[in-house]
Amino acid sequence: MLKALVIMPSEKTTEIGSILAVARAMARKREECQDNPPIRALRFLPEIGAYVAVYEAVDKAKPEQSSMSWK
Repeated sequence: MLKALVIMPSEKTTEIGSILAVARAMARKREECQDNPPIRALRFLPEIGAYVAVYEAVDKAKPEQSSMSWK
């Protein structure tokens, strides 16, 4: 599944590398994982003055339910 983030540029995010690093960190925090989710697209939208990063969401494993019930 794909998800998107909006990144508002600042004085610290003047280069595309720093914006990509912010996108990776935000995606990792949102997905609550240790590895960086892959960033699939990063575009600047001049209409709103912000970057939009599209990343691939991490599949979260559901806890396995036992077929045995305890009474």
